[in-house]
Amino acid sequence: MISNKIKSVLFLAVYSCVSIAADVNDAPANNNTKAPESNATIQLDEIEIKAKRRRIITPLPGVPIDKATATTNIQSATAKEIEETKALNVTDFMNSTMQSVTINDYTGNPFQQDLNFRGFTASPQIGTPQGISVYLDGVRVNEAFGDVMNWDLIPMNAIESLSMIPGSNPLFGLNTLGGALAIRTKDGFSDNYLRTQYLIGSWGREQAQFSNGINNGTVALFTAYNHFKEDGWRDNSPSNLRQLFNKGTLRLEKGELSFSAINIDTDLVGNGMLPYEMAEQDRKQVFTSPDEVKNSLGHYNLSGSWYVNDVLTLSAMGYKRRMIQSAVGADVYDAYYAAQQVWDPINYPGADRVNGIFNYMDLNQKSQGYTLQAALDLEKHQMVFGASRDSNDIRFLQSQLLGEINKDHEVNPVNNPAFDPVFDFAVYRKILRNNLTGSSRTKSIFLFDTWSPADNLHVSLGVRWNWTNVKNYLESEVGKDPYNYVPNDLQRLRCAVPGEPAQNKGLFTCSTGDYDYRSFNPSLGVTWEFKENVSAYTNVSRGARAPTVIELGCANDKTKDNTVGSTNYQQGCSIPTSLSADPYLKQVRSTAYELGLRGADTNLDWNIGLFRTDLTDDILFVPLGRKNRGVFDNFGQTLRQGLEMGVKWTWGDDKFSLNYTLMKATFESSARLVNPANSSNGQNSSGVNAQAYVDIKAGDELPGMPNHIMQASWNHRFNDKFDATLSMIMHSSSYVRGNENNEHQPRDKQGIEFYDYIGDGTIPGYAVFNFRANYKVSPGINMFIKVDNIFDREYSTAGNLALTPFNAAGRFMTGTNQASSEWNNTTFIGPGAPRAAWIGLSIDWNWKNKAFKD
Repeated sequence: MISNKIKSVLFLAVYSCVSIAADVNDAPANNNTKAPESNATIQLDEIEIKAKRRRIITPLPGVPIDKATATTNIQSATAKEIEETKALNVTDFMNSTMQSVTINDYTGNPFQQDLNFRGFTASPQIGTPQGISVYLDGVRVNEAFGDVMNWDLIPMNAIESLSMIPGSNPLFGLNTLGGALAIRTKDGFSDNYLRTQYLIGSWGREQAQFSNGINNGTVALFTAYNHFKEDGWRDNSPSNLRQLFNKGTLRLEKGELSFSAINIDTDLVGNGMLPYEMAEQDRKQVFTSPDEVKNSLGHYNLSGSWYVNDVLTLSAMGYKRRMIQSAVGADVYDAYYAAQQVWDPINYPGADRVNGIFNYMDLNQKSQGYTLQAALDLEKHQMVFGASRDSNDIRFLQSQLLGEINKDHEVNPVNNPAFDPVFDFAVYRKILRNNLTGSSRTKSIFLFDTWSPADNLHVSLGVRWNWTNVKNYLESEVGKDPYNYVPNDLQRLRCAVPGEPAQNKGLFTCSTGDYDYRSFNPSLGVTWEFKENVSAYTNVSRGARAPTVIELGCANDKTKDNTVGSTNYQQGCSIPTSLSADPYLKQVRSTAYELGLRGADTNLDWNIGLFRTDLTDDILFVPLGRKNRGVFDNFGQTLRQGLEMGVKWTWGDDKFSLNYTLMKATFESSARLVNPANSSNGQNSSGVNAQAYVDIKAGDELPGMPNHIMQASWNHRFNDKFDATLSMIMHSSSYVRGNENNEHQPRDKQGIEFYDYIGDGTIPGYAVFNFRANYKVSPGINMFIKVDNIFDREYSTAGNLALTPFNAAGRFMTGTNQASSEWNNTTFIGPGAPRAAWIGLSIDWNWKNKAFKD
């Protein structure tokens, strides 16, 4: 309902129009004749106007739902708002503008960061617990292989809108544990002009963007292209992206048909975290390199809507998607000392240089599916119901090759005549570790209804049923270390046969898995506008995530005496190295609660709310004591809860925004991990022969999740041509991975060289300030400047506890055996980027293709 002030304005406007019309109609033909005066009063009926409803993203378009009726704190952004920030990608935009959002940069590449929302993560990294589903035009784009999210596969200049929907909304599918991110793309009707932009600046960064939309009222075409490349601010860290988006739309009187195609090729190098002591010397260094990921995507989507009548809309969507990924991770060879015992200096001079290893990964993933949806817009009800089916087929290969680390920490292939290429083939050819094929099939039906018994009261009820089947076929190498390979192993590249002699056993164990998962996910929420422009809302919902092919392929096998609680623990997985058999994992279940207030007026928009999500059987990657090696396992219970608030207001030529979140993400069950790099591990207290247990107890905080999050911005418009924005991102301290029990402490050698622990296992809190300014040279032509980290603050966003063979100066430390070496346990950090500046030019041509229109 509109305010009384607006009603008065409308009444005066209508009265004026009627009065003018009356004067014209009553005027005599002779203009010289004076019209008689009249004291008559015109009585008009009161007119009430309801604001146009704003669409909240459903799996497919077709039902308008007023944001005021939403029972959670939905955050949205338009294409214009995204473009104004000059954000590099989705994670960059959300980290700077949206409540309860943080990022962790474990890889050292801006397109491969973890996005965290309310303690849940959407990450491109295998092994990270995933909890956010991401939808692009109704297609869930979390990859079936590990539910990971590749942010480099979303073209920013093709985004029309972006909405972060908290909780386990049943309109969205699997993995909607903490929230769903729904993205809509542009078309030639909504974006029907030519736009170009070019940016250049620090670290050799160049970005060229082009988009154009045209339509003739019935047919529309839209194209967006983005080319990005840079050298990176750290050593040997270049990136290159080419993203192309095309969409054709046919708009008819009773419906609409659309086809879109996304074709992307990216080459990203992110050389990961750096030991704390090396970062103190030079933050630009890398631990080892190269760590490179190449992605190739073909994504095709056909969708349509039929407006049956004013009440009913039918929608359908079908898609096909193929993603090919190849990656190489160069690392320190953690069995270096054991290899030296085999490659003695007499027979293998120079063997001490074989201290690196290449981990190769090749992934071929095909996905397809469809969604059918019906939407009813009734007087008291707004309903959506539908069904979907998604299929994924995966082929995954892992292999290894030994290498040599040079003075610049680059791992290179071995070039040493001391090795016999016939006998010592581990240093000359890749060793196959795993051949994993698998599939997943998910069928769903969903229903969502918003019932409005009164104009200021809305009740939302939703439900979703999921049926998922996951199949695996795994050929996994038995875990023989590369330096132990002999030519006879070439004759054993087959599955082991039970009962055969040990000397003849195949080099691989082979297993199959076939698992079914079912889930029933309801939600219930209420919104009450108890005062004009002020609403209270509450919601409770349940969600689910089924294990993926990779998680089942590397699950902890509790049926054998090789669990984490055993000193004879299983080989486990290194991402990417050896997998294991594929025992059963439970699906993750979530229960989310939310309660809050929000209000909006002409110049003010605010909200404050509480949230809580309980998880059972969360799937975590459990370390087994060797570098990056572990298994996926169900964890009893975890909890995310907190308070979030935000305010936006306009005062004259100034716009302000402030977001704050108080959050705590904790383990709620006890567990035992293995990590020798944690100073509190049981090995230290029980002697060198004990297992390096790290015991987690209820209440310990999850790594990488700060307790306090704040974003603030101030925009001032100096005149019609020039404006500037100062913004801030602040995160409090957080624990690093490996310090899940929150008890790690730095410790000096104390006479025992092996037990040296550097760093306190936390990431300090930080505040980073950014600046951007925009100048309108002429209508449609804008120059802009962007400066990140204007005070050049040294900070970190991620961390891990691990063993390093390098001293503070970055020199590789050798020794006769590991116990007497100078290798140290340390805190690795993901350093934040230093101060950087870019300048750009954007042109909005406001040009329409007249020939096409005619």
